[in-house]
Amino acid sequence: MPEPPDAPLVARFDRKRYEQGAYVFVAILVLALIYTAWAAEPRDLIIAMVAFAVIVAVLYAEQRRIQNAPGPQLIIDADGMVMPDHFVHRLPWAAITSARVTTTYKGVQMLVVTIPSASPYGPRGNAWECGIQTIGGTTEVTLGINHFDVDSTQIEAAIARFASSKGNPPA
Repeated sequence: MPEPPDAPLVARFDRKRYEQGAYVFVAILVLALIYTAWAAEPRDLIIAMVAFAVIVAVLYAEQRRIQNAPGPQLIIDADGMVMPDHFVHRLPWAAITSARVTTTYKGVQMLVVTIPSASPYGPRGNAWECGIQTIGGTTEVTLGINHFDVDSTQIEAAIARFASSKGNPPA
């Protein structure tokens, strides 16, 4: 049954896909550590073990952040956008200059929302951590969407459905 045309888009972290990627990455690190132990000098093994411990600690911290994420990370509906990790309040469509999905040179997909100022919407934390940057008098908010349970085409369709004049065509 198709969704009604006014149904909001709700994006959450895809925990299962993220966990599987982390397990594969740790398995590759373990194989690299075994190879280092077999082929290298003791000094190289110690360096490899420290690097392994640091990478596993970072993966663990990121995994905990994803697991403890409290509900949706992005909601797009007729009233605007809700980004709980970035802002306390909703970004209404009247305040959004543009919204687009871009892909970085590393293949990371980002939702970039341009607004005149972030201060009325209560940014959470500092601007760097929230992905908020001011460029030429306007503010750009970036949100990584690679680990969401919706893909970029669904986000672009929701922007086109609720605010067709706000979406930018792909570059």
